Amino acid sequence: MKIISITAREIYDSRGNPTIECTVGLENGKEAVASVPSGKSRGEHEAFELRDGGMRLMGKGVMKAVQIIETVIAPELLGVDAHFIKIDNLLCELDGTEDKSALGANTILAVSMAVCRAQAIAEEIEPYELMAYLCDFETVSLSYPMFNMINGGVHASNHLQVQEFLVIPVGIESFHAAMEAGSDFFHILKKLLEQKGYSTAVGDEGGFAPAFDHEQQALDFLMETIEYMQHEYGISMMIAIDVAASQFYDKKMDAYHWHGKLISSGELINWYRELAATYPLYAIEDGLSENDWQGWSNLYDALGNRIAIIGDDLFATNAQRIYRGIDENVANTVLIKPNQVGTVT
Repeated sequence: MKIISITAREIYDSRGNPTIECTVGLENGKEAVASVPSGKSRGEHEAFELRDGGMRLMGKGVMKAVQIIETVIAPELLGVDAHFIKIDNLLCELDGTEDKSALGANTILAVSMAVCRAQAIAEEIEPYELMAYLCDFETVSLSYPMFNMINGGVHASNHLQVQEFLVIPVGIESFHAAMEAGSDFFHILKKLLEQKGYSTAVGDEGGFAPAFDHEQQALDFLMETIEYMQHEYGISMMIAIDVAASQFYDKKMDAYHWHGKLISSGELINWYRELAATYPLYAIEDGLSENDWQGWSNLYDALGNRIAIIGDDLFATNAQRIYRGIDENVANTVLIKPNQVGTVT
């Protein structure tokens, strides 16, 4: 099915920041639309995100990207079959840089995602089914959701340095039931916070952002809610944390700014050991800086056989960094985000 039109426009994301929306039209008259996400805390190894700069929209406008899609990319793809793997390769060739800095990773991704959806529409299947088929996966299943319940770090204006505190339902028979459990947990936690005089205003990622002074308070509130869920609903939940440790890592000192003092990666790992011994901890995401490879190796040695050690900023969805992580045994889980690399594939 050939592509007959490609258009783009500037829209706004959930934070009120501008982002790109791309529409791909097919010769059968159908269209596919995709918009590009953007993280608030960005790793230094992520692909280049093109913004307009200047005064308009605090420099975050994406009209340059819109223009590139319509005047540079579209002429190259009109009349081409909507096969997203081939088109991803064409987009990378058209950009010609490793970090997508010529056209912008967000520019390229808008087209990549729209073409992926267009191919799925042409083949009358869902995008996830298309990707599973192309990856030779015979069966497809939905993962259990992780619910962001309490925000800290750059996602909130409190004293928590850990960026996200999440919960995961376990032993539940369906994704639908897991979503119900997450909703119940959220509202029960809200009542507990209100009862103890804390604000239930939400942070940048939608979790509560109470004026806690230390991570222990957040974890104890989660545990109280977990125990209530177990007692009243018979539902078990586990905890995950996204530390985003690169945000408070001091490269010159090779140490971490932690509640008013500098601590080593070893001291931070010891704290994670204590958490794993005290709470039903399922995962630690970005527990150390994206450049602290030795620290990551030590963290994996300490806890990798017990919990998920997740690399997000560490890997930045970059194949070379993922291969290095495998070779050096620094994590057992990778977080994949297309906006970090610029294409679906």
